[in-house]
Amino acid sequence: MTKNQNCIDACQRCATACEQCLYAMIDKDSDNDCPHCCRECVDICLLCAQAMARDSRFADAICQLCADVCEWCAEQCGAHEHHHCQNCAEACRTCVDACRSMVA
Repeated sequence: MTKNQNCIDACQRCATACEQCLYAMIDKDSDNDCPHCCRECVDICLLCAQAMARDSRFADAICQLCADVCEWCAEQCGAHEHHHCQNCAEACRTCVDACRSMVA
């Protein structure tokens, strides 16, 4: 298990939760940036996991950006009552904590 494994796992779980939220919100109206934030979050979480897996020299910078995007997404999805939005927001908050721990 690599030193980054906890963060890699959090990023992968977050990407999955965001993808599920994005799919569930396709035909629903939103009064904020959900599901747009989910699209951004999926991409940055997968990139972050890949960068850490290969011990990229840019992993810390990507982790910081990932934390920022996930924080935004947690805020947006957390404002909705839908179960998938709440799951997404929770996965995003966990990813924020994991990414910030990596760059601390």
